[in-house]
Order: sequence, then C-alpha cells, then structure tokens
Amino acid sequence: MTTVTKNDAGYSANGEAPHRTLLDGGWSTEWKPPLAREGATGPERIRDLATGGYAALPIPLELGGAGASLLEVASAQRALGMADPSAAIALNMHAFTVGLMADYWRRHRDTTWMLLEAIAESGVLIASAFAEPGGSPNFMSSRSEAVQTAKGYRVTGVKYPCSLATTATLVCLTARVTGTDETILALCPRSSPGLEVGGEWPSLGMTDSDTARLVLNDVEIDDRLVFHRGPADVIDENVVSGMTWFVVLLTATYHGVLSGLLDVAYRQVTGAGTFGPRTALLGRATRELQTLGGACRQFATDFESGTVGGQAALATAMGLRASLSDTRDRVLTAVTPVIGSRVYGRGQQAASLLIDSLAVHHHPPSLLTCDEAVGAFCAGRAISFDPAD
Repeated sequence: MTTVTKNDAGYSANGEAPHRTLLDGGWSTEWKPPLAREGATGPERIRDLATGGYAALPIPLELGGAGASLLEVASAQRALGMADPSAAIALNMHAFTVGLMADYWRRHRDTTWMLLEAIAESGVLIASAFAEPGGSPNFMSSRSEAVQTAKGYRVTGVKYPCSLATTATLVCLTARVTGTDETILALCPRSSPGLEVGGEWPSLGMTDSDTARLVLNDVEIDDRLVFHRGPADVIDENVVSGMTWFVVLLTATYHGVLSGLLDVAYRQVTGAGTFGPRTALLGRATRELQTLGGACRQFATDFESGTVGGQAALATAMGLRASLSDTRDRVLTAVTPVIGSRVYGRGQQAASLLIDSLAVHHHPPSLLTCDEAVGAFCAGRAISFDPAD
C-alpha cells in the first residue's frame, strides 16, 4: 500500500490538494493557460491567450483548428477560470461563437468553412454582440435593424454589454431585417466605418474582461459574412446549439472561478489546523460544485453524441443555467463563514473571487425564463422565450 505524505497545509507531496481530486475529475484538456505577464492589463492578457492557441480550439482539424470537442473547450474554460477569471469570461464569448459556427458547419457543410479557416490561421478573436441595453424578457429579440442592400446589409443599433470590445477583430451580431420577420446572424469587422466602442461596463466583478458598449451607425456588412438568416423569435437547431454551447462553457468558466475560491478556503483551514464545523461547510461547498461539474460534463457529452437534442437539449441547457446561479449562491453561503472577514477585505484573493463570481447572475437567460422553459417542456408545451405566450 502506498502512503501519501502531506505537508502542514494538507496537500500531498506532489502539491495536489485532496478536494481537487473531486473537483478536477472528468475535466480534460491539452490546452493550459500560460502564466500572465507581470503588469499586463486585461486586454493584453486576453491577446496573449489568443495567440497562445486559444482562438482555434473549437475549429475542426480539417480547417486548421485544434478540433476540440465541446467538453474539451469547456475544460479549457474551467482551467482559465481558475487562472484568470476576467479573461475567462471574456474569452468565453469567443469560444461560444466559434463553437456555434463550427457546429453549424458540421451540420450544413456550407461556406462557413472559409471563416473558420481564416480564424484558425490568423488567431483572431470574435466578440459576441447579442445583448442590448435595457434588456428584454425575450433575449432572442433584437432591437438592432438590418436594412438589406445590393451587397449585404446596413446595420444600426447598440450592443451592450459586449466583452472583447477592443481586443476582438470580428464581432458576431444579430439584427432584425427591416420589413420582414427575419433576423440575421453575421460577422462584422470591428474596424468597420460606423462602428464605435466606448463606455466601460460598470460591473463589480470581471473588471478586466474588456467589456464595453458597441454603437453601430449604418455599418455595412458584406453578405458573405452573414452565415444565418431565419425567422425571428423561432427556436430552431441554431438556437438549441447556441444555447447549449453558451451554457456549457459559462458553467465551466464559473466552475473554475468557484474552484479557485475553494482552494483559498481549504488552504486557510488546513494551514491553520482549525477544523471543527468548518470541515462540514467545506464539504457542503465541495459537493455542490462537484454535482454541478458532473451535470455540465454529462450534458456536453450527451449533446455532442446526439443522445440529447432538440427541445430536450434546450430544456437541459436552461436548467443547467439556473442551477449555475443557485450553486454559486450555495457555495458562497457555505464558504463565507470559513474564510471569515478576508472574503470582504480589499486586496484579498477571496474577496476578488467572490466579486468576480457575482457576474454569474448577469448572464442571460433570466432564472424565471429558465424555470419556465423547463416547466413548459415537462408539461408537454413548446418552449417559448416570448413573455406574451
């Protein structure tokens, strides 16, 4: 029998903490986030990560990418969430967008391959410009207008908040086609005339995520950069795929952030040797996070294998999204008494992670929308994001 020796902080001789055996299990990725350069700003760290192979992770091998599966990209997001939460939440939008494009190409084998190949070759980043100021119960609805022209579309609108606002080369956006009931999904070069960036996101957390406001004034978009046009507010395979990629990657990202917070808590308790009721609280937080991670990995595997699809996949994604917010709050409830006042101290790692994790509640869909969708599916009704239905 092998004896595992531990140091005073409760870690094994190779530096592995026992709780990480539970939390890291099942997450697998060959890509590892490089150490941040000392003094690098948020946008600078994001650019470094992009050039370090991150940008091409979800792109198929035959198109020059890394060919990472949904679970593998999620594992990379989790690793990044532990190392650099702000960069992780920003790059989550790139991974989601490129993953959706790759999934679209696999299903349709259309000209999307040219865009994916170009992204893999150049390592450019893509921002996701879906959110709009003021919010809407129906997050699929776009206020931006796309007027059809001889060569494509002319788009006007405001997208906010938008991560990768200054670091992205391309912007993936939605806009409703004027005079129709259809919406386009298109890529727009960030340097396009009429596209302006400004107004940083006044968030408590994720302050280095390069999130700002995009204003589009009659921005010309070439028809070759439009990779989907269809009826607005209709839930099709693209909505299901997009929601799945978004929720899986979002969950993995915050799983990493919360895993980092548990690292801090375990180091504090085992280092001081003061256990008592703290052991049960840490156990509660760990099992909450372990369960969330297992649900995330299983959904990613089931979706890519085709075991779960259609409305069932959408309901599963919505359920996972709501569970992510619930789990974050339960983990913080358990961990806060363990860490104590440090969780509120300026300059403390625990305090920074607590604030960063708050951003999880900002992401769409809203929790009421999520539960309504799950309930509708289970009651035999069609899922709708329109509050009037």
